[in-house]
Amino acid sequence: MNLVICGDINTDYLIVSDRRRQLDALLLSYNLRATVNFPTRVHNHTSTAIDNIFIDKQKFIKYSVSPLYNGLSDHDAQLLFIKDIDTQIDNHSEYYTRSINKYSVEEFKNRLSYESWDSIFNDNGNDVDVLFNTFMNNYLRIVHTSFPLRKVSRRNNNRQWITIGIKTSCNHKRQLYLLCKNSNDVTLKRHYKQYCKILTRVIIEAKKTWYNKQINNSSNKMKTAWNIIRSVTNRKEDHTASKHENSPDAFNDYFLTIAEHIAQKIKNRDTGSSMGTKNISHYLSRMSEIPFPDIKFKNTTTIEIERIINSIRTKNSHGYDGITTKMLKVSTPFISSPLNYICNKSITLGIFPTRLKYSIMKPLFKKGDKRNIANYRPISLLTTFSKVFEKIIYQRLLQHIEGNNILVNEQFGFRPTTSTDNASYKLINEIMKAMNEKKVVGGIFCDLQKAFDCVNHDILLTKLEFYGIRGIFLKLMKSYLEGRHQKVVLDNNSPEASSNWGEIKHGVPQGSILGPLLFLLYVNDLPKIGNNKAEMVLYADDTSIIVKSLNLTDFTNCANKILQDMKNWFTTNLLSLNEDKTQYMQFVTKRSSLVDLHVMYESREIANTSNVKFLGLTLDSTFSWKNHIDAIIPKLSSACFAVRAIKPFLSLESLKSVYFSYFHSIMTYGLIFWGNCYYSNTIFKLQKRIIRIMVGIGNRKSCREYFKKLNILPLQSQYIYLLLIFVIKNSEHFKRNSQRHNRDIRNSLDMHYPRSHLSLYQKGLHYTGIKVFNRLPAPIKLLSNDIKQFKSALREFLYLYSFYSLEEYFNIIQ
Repeated sequence: MNLVICGDINTDYLIVSDRRRQLDALLLSYNLRATVNFPTRVHNHTSTAIDNIFIDKQKFIKYSVSPLYNGLSDHDAQLLFIKDIDTQIDNHSEYYTRSINKYSVEEFKNRLSYESWDSIFNDNGNDVDVLFNTFMNNYLRIVHTSFPLRKVSRRNNNRQWITIGIKTSCNHKRQLYLLCKNSNDVTLKRHYKQYCKILTRVIIEAKKTWYNKQINNSSNKMKTAWNIIRSVTNRKEDHTASKHENSPDAFNDYFLTIAEHIAQKIKNRDTGSSMGTKNISHYLSRMSEIPFPDIKFKNTTTIEIERIINSIRTKNSHGYDGITTKMLKVSTPFISSPLNYICNKSITLGIFPTRLKYSIMKPLFKKGDKRNIANYRPISLLTTFSKVFEKIIYQRLLQHIEGNNILVNEQFGFRPTTSTDNASYKLINEIMKAMNEKKVVGGIFCDLQKAFDCVNHDILLTKLEFYGIRGIFLKLMKSYLEGRHQKVVLDNNSPEASSNWGEIKHGVPQGSILGPLLFLLYVNDLPKIGNNKAEMVLYADDTSIIVKSLNLTDFTNCANKILQDMKNWFTTNLLSLNEDKTQYMQFVTKRSSLVDLHVMYESREIANTSNVKFLGLTLDSTFSWKNHIDAIIPKLSSACFAVRAIKPFLSLESLKSVYFSYFHSIMTYGLIFWGNCYYSNTIFKLQKRIIRIMVGIGNRKSCREYFKKLNILPLQSQYIYLLLIFVIKNSEHFKRNSQRHNRDIRNSLDMHYPRSHLSLYQKGLHYTGIKVFNRLPAPIKLLSNDIKQFKSALREFLYLYSFYSLEEYFNIIQ
């Protein structure tokens, strides 16, 4: 159904207001958007756009709206031109794929079982490349023989629910329609209407059976749910550059040279005073006065090889050699021994196989002008075998890093035990603590230009050596970084859509497990330039600085000093700050006013803002969270529309999968920080709306019993759950009463409240977390040393009560 709504809505679309946001949220739950952005009612001193036309912009792609001055009313008319309606057309283009089925897989395993790999084990040479090439050539011969290429048509897989019976019935319906059109037979027309109703029910049931089967049989229910949503709502998620007007070589040249251009700008701007190995050593010397011990590494085993292969996520994507993870996993028992032999040679000799240094790049559109290459980021497709070799190196490197406590506490990115929640807690809690202590506090949120791509290999190797990666292992890391090549492929089935190979001279490998870890080591000494008035919070390349002081003058001096120190560090390490995207924000209470402070980077003033994006959260200067709530309302409204659209075709259980993969994931992100704010009730209303859509009840009926039946926690219950899990998992930040007293006291299991002079601090995660934990029933509190049991008991408790607010929770506990 194509829906258009128009009329006098008495909401002005020339200004952004709460009334407009509420209307947008409601309309978005039906996938409708406003089209009028010009005045529709003009008086002497006012002009407003209170008349509007709302359409589904995914169905009506090409349209235009213009005013029509008719003089019949003080409201002007609006004229909507719909130029065409987007219809889905089956794409019958042909492409080649390997024939993989249960018979060809058995043939593949059978052929591998006859392969002795003598050419590997009998080679007494020390050339890792010769060994791996011999292995790879034999392996590919078996792959190509077992899985021959076949030509297939790319058809619309979204309509596989259409059976032969449905096709026949649809043809019969058309014949009936033609008969009715040329006849006045009332009985025939009644029969036609009845037939249409029955056929509609049959089609809905066919879709329902097919989609439910897809979700139930899927190993990745979230991804499958998303595919169904896109299919039913006609959403097109094509962010690739397959039809880009720029050539693949132009893309590749840009990706390969951007780091060199940035480095050259730094060198031209700073003629050597801040650069050089001497300065790098100066910064590294702050890390530790005692040298880090040499890395200890052991040979791998066939058991480790098999475990690593099985841990790789199964995907259909592959590198330039065409080997998928599915092929690799099937062949594991037959190739683990020769692979183990080659891997040990690689570690012993310090050589990474050259054949594994080639990767394919797929440009993915971010936002902005699609014609601008800078608005695309490269997605790297490595060979499957390179992931095995990298994981072996990664595990040994990580063991050395963690065993010697090398990474600084300020770094939260790409670490097994930390997440964005930990980084956000560090930043927000430190700011709130400073505000509670009546200090002047602000944040500088830095944006680094292409940080991962700009890593200088010589500097990285110097730092690795400092951290104890020396000797053969350093030689292996150098071999891993050098001589890497990439090419851009816009379309796998078109030779013209592929660039030439180009050498990568900068950066850490994209798409690899090793790349992020190497980057963490590259920036590991950055936080050491801070002081007690300026603390850093890092999440990989996301760098934020908390500046706090007792007075404004000292605060400004401190902010400018830390930026100058950072500028020197960036220059030394050939990284560049994106001054246009770097922002500064002062944090104040609602009763305080912002002060116009000047924070400078070199000779340029950093933009002073009232809200900023930090790791997916929108922070404002008073922690009201209004901007963040406003940002997620449209996303949650779209989720309501998606569930409404697919509800006729899915069972309630499958709808729950869609709810958790779409609505729930957006709603719960960062909930532990904003769940206690005034504006969170708007999100709760949207949650109740989607529950009503799922179970088919009206607006006046209570949702509480349906939350319980569906085993879905209301927003505030979900907030309590996530808050308490965070508190237990991060208990080092929360002191128990028993830790403050040597004797047995009442409420020894309770957390100790910090001193608080500020209501904002009391509404924050730290204080509220303590308050909620302390009011927990004692039996659940006693389980806090066992996170698994604690989660289970807490979830059961919250399902039982389905709290709609924190007040409900505190009152029931009391």
